[in-house]
Amino acid sequence: MRESKQKEQIQRGSSALALKAGFWYVFSSFVVKAIGFITTPIFSRLMNKADYGEFSNFASWLATLGIITSAELHNTVSRAYYDHKENFSAYTSTVALLGCLFTVVLYVVFMLCDDFVFRIVTIPPQYVHLLFVILLSQCFKQVFMARERTLYRYKKVAAISFVNLFVPTLTAVTLVYLLPEANRLSSRLYGFYLPSAFVGLCCGVALVCNGRSFRFGYCKYALALSIPMLAHYLTAYLLTSTNTIVTKNVLGAEAAAVVSIANSTIHILTVFFQSVSGAFTTWMMDNLEQNNRNKVARDSMVYVAILAVVACGVILLAPEVVQILGGKQYAESVYLIPGFVAAIFIQSSTTLFTIILTYDKNITKTAIWTGVIAVTAIVLKVLVLPVVGMMGLPYINIVA
Repeated sequence: MRESKQKEQIQRGSSALALKAGFWYVFSSFVVKAIGFITTPIFSRLMNKADYGEFSNFASWLATLGIITSAELHNTVSRAYYDHKENFSAYTSTVALLGCLFTVVLYVVFMLCDDFVFRIVTIPPQYVHLLFVILLSQCFKQVFMARERTLYRYKKVAAISFVNLFVPTLTAVTLVYLLPEANRLSSRLYGFYLPSAFVGLCCGVALVCNGRSFRFGYCKYALALSIPMLAHYLTAYLLTSTNTIVTKNVLGAEAAAVVSIANSTIHILTVFFQSVSGAFTTWMMDNLEQNNRNKVARDSMVYVAILAVVACGVILLAPEVVQILGGKQYAESVYLIPGFVAAIFIQSSTTLFTIILTYDKNITKTAIWTGVIAVTAIVLKVLVLPVVGMMGLPYINIVA
C-alpha cells in the first residue's frame, strides 16, 4: 500500500506526465479554438458593427461576472486535493453547489436593481436571463474541468472542450447565416450559449451525483482560499478585459468592435497560455508537495521562455490575422496588438507566483495590490480614452 502510494507520488510529480497532459490540453484547445477563430470572419461580415460590438460587450460582461459568481472556487480544487484526497468528490460537489448559490444571489440582485444595473452593464434587458443561465452552467463546468485536470484525466478534458465549443459554434454560424440581419445578434447569442450551457449543466449533474454532498466545513475551507483569489483574478482580469467594456461605454459600439477584433487576434496567445497553465499548475503543486523546489524554479524559467517565443510569434503574424478576421474596415486593430500581447505576457508570467502562493495558502497581499493597480488602470481608461482614443489602451495595460 505504502509502495503504491509512493509510486503515485512519483508519477504525479513527473515532467513526462505533465508534458503528456499539457500536450492534450494545448492540442484540444487549439483544435476547438481554431473553429471559433475560423468563424470570426463569418460573424464580422454577416453582422453589422453595432451588433458585433454588442455581442463583444455581452461576452466581456459574461467573463467578468463569471469570475464573481464562480468566486474562483474551481481554483481551490487543485489545492484541496492534497488536504481532502479521501473525500475529493464530496469537496468538488460542495464547491459546485456553492458557486451555484452565488449565481442565484447575484441574479436576484440584478432583478431587484434592474434600472441601475442595466445602465452600468449596457446589456439589452432581454439577454440578462440568458446571461445567468450561462453563468450557472459555467460554475459547474469549471469545477468539473478543474477536478479532471487535477486527476490528470486529460483526454476527458480534451473531449469536453471539443464538444463545448464545436456544437455551439456550428449552431451559431448556421442561425446567423439563415436568419435576417435584424435577428442575427439574438441568433449568435442563443445559438452559441444555450448549447454551451447544456454541457455545463451536464457537468453539474455528474459532480453532484458523484459527490452527493454539501458540507459547510468544505465551504469554509474553500472560501478561505477563494476570496483572496477572487480579488486577485478579478482585478487581474479587469486589467485587460475592460478594454471592450470601457471602449463601448466611452467611445461607442463601433470602436468596441475594433478592439474586439484585436482581442480575437491575440486569442491564440491566451488559449496557449491557459492550456499550458492547466497542466503546469497541477505539476507545480505536485512538486511543491514533494518539496522539489529547485526543479520548480528551473522548469519555470523554461515555461516563461516558451511564453515569450509564442508572444513574439503572435505579434509578427498580427497584420495578416487581422486582415483575415475583419478585413480593411478593422485595419487599425493591428496597432493595438503589440501592446496587448506585452501586457498578457507579463500577466501570464506572474501567475507562476500565484500558483505558489495558492499552494502556500497565502495570497491576500497579492490580491490587495492587484486590486489597487486594476482600479487605477480602469480609472485611467475612462479618463484617457476620450482624449487619446482607443490607441491608448495598450499603454495603460502595459504600465499597469
